[in-house]
Amino acid sequence: METTFEWTISALNSRVKETIEGQELHDVVNVVHWRYKGTRTVDDTPYVAETYSSLGLDETDPNDFILYENLTKDDVIGWLEENLDVTEMQENLNKRIDLLINPAEETLPLPWDNE
Repeated sequence: METTFEWTISALNSRVKETIEGQELHDVVNVVHWRYKGTRTVDDTPYVAETYSSLGLDETDPNDFILYENLTKDDVIGWLEENLDVTEMQENLNKRIDLLINPAEETLPLPWDNE
């Protein structure tokens, strides 16, 4: 089965006002809080692994600046995919899902609890 991956943007931090190369910019996003989820279904059972973090963004290029109110989820995902190793994240999520499907460890009940 194939794993599907999905981004969730939890929050955006921004600087209220910033002057870059003589241009005054407002609501400049400087941190993206994100989640990345992998889901694989085997025999009608979904197995899910997720990672989350935040990404600090470098200085904004005023020539590529997008007004906050015009940002789309795809714009922000583009920033994440430019700055994170998505292939490595997918490999790690796939390994975690593999362990959910075929666990290598388990927690057993205490043997004396059967008394």
